[in-house]
Amino acid sequence: MSSEPARKSEKRTPPAPRESDGWALFSTLLSGVLVWSAIGWAADKLLGFQALFLPIGAVLGMVGAIYVIVAKTRQV
Repeated sequence: MSSEPARKSEKRTPPAPRESDGWALFSTLLSGVLVWSAIGWAADKLLGFQALFLPIGAVLGMVGAIYVIVAKTRQV
C-alpha cells in the first residue's frame, strides 16, 4: 500500500464532429476511387486490355480510402 493518494482516471472526450469532417471523409473516399480507377484505366490502355485493371483499381481505391478513413477517425 503506497502513501500516494489514488489518482482519478482521466477521461478524454473526443471532440465534437464538425460539418467539414463529413465532407473531408467523403472527398477522401471519392478521390481514392477516382485516382485508382484512373491508374487502372491507364494500365488497361498501356497493356492493351479492355477492362481488366479499371475495376481492380476501383476496388483497391475504395479499400485504401476506407482504411485511411478508419485510421483518421480512430485518432484521438
